[in-house]
Amino acid sequence: MFVVFVRACAWLVGGAFILATGFVVGTKTASIASTPAGQVPKVFAVTSLADESFAICTAPIDGNVEGFFMLDFETGDLSGGVLNAATSKFAVAYKYNVLKDLGFKAGQAKNPKFLLISGLGEMSRGRGMPLAGSVLYVTDSSTGTTAAYGIPWNGQAGGPAMSEFVLLDVARPRGGGGKAK
Repeated sequence: MFVVFVRACAWLVGGAFILATGFVVGTKTASIASTPAGQVPKVFAVTSLADESFAICTAPIDGNVEGFFMLDFETGDLSGGVLNAATSKFAVAYKYNVLKDLGFKAGQAKNPKFLLISGLGEMSRGRGMPLAGSVLYVTDSSTGTTAAYGIPWNGQAGGPAMSEFVLLDVARPRGGGGKAK
């Protein structure tokens, strides 16, 4: 009798698993089926990583173009580039020192630690130059002070170019008021 009971439970558990799997697959299939014919649903993903010396991240720039950005903790230099899809070479390069924006005085930064992430942001084009659809955020890990930077971008420009990031704003959550201008 006990063996029959164990077999019945196994069938019930197995049936419930199959039913649940069918529900999940059916739900996913239905969401894919609602995507227009011939199109695969798009997924948005960026990366960010840091060690003791550098932080790096990627950010969408324009359509299918992505930029690569790096912050050097020792110098405070935020740099990056965007590859040209036709040449597979960096067509645009960026460089900017973030230390002053984060409240460091010259020679004051001793073993600083930073965070670097990117986020989506269609910023106003009224700044005199077009900006990419992403923003870079640099945070001083010791104070929480965060600077937001726009990424100059003109998809029509030809040839290699060097540009500076555009400081959008600074937030100071500790000991400096709400934000700095």
